[in-house]
Amino acid sequence: MTRKARALFGSAPVDWERKVNKLTSKERDELRREFEGIGLRAGELAAYIDQRHGFGCGDQGHEKAVKAMMKVGRVIWCKAFGYNAFHDFSF
Repeated sequence: MTRKARALFGSAPVDWERKVNKLTSKERDELRREFEGIGLRAGELAAYIDQRHGFGCGDQGHEKAVKAMMKVGRVIWCKAFGYNAFHDFSF
């Protein structure tokens, strides 16, 4: 995470308006992309770990976990961030 991203991420929401107003357009775009990447990766990893934990029913395995990860990734990317397409990948 970049220094600017850490500073903004660690600040209280009440301070965001003032801090974001000080950023250039390029800095805003870079930070938005950085935070989208963090949000996507965090959601995917949480879904993967949840499947590997097995909902209390044991480990569901890597393949099911990857499928769940991709489903969550698509929802985050398309619905939360508003993009039109999500590209699955396989291992």
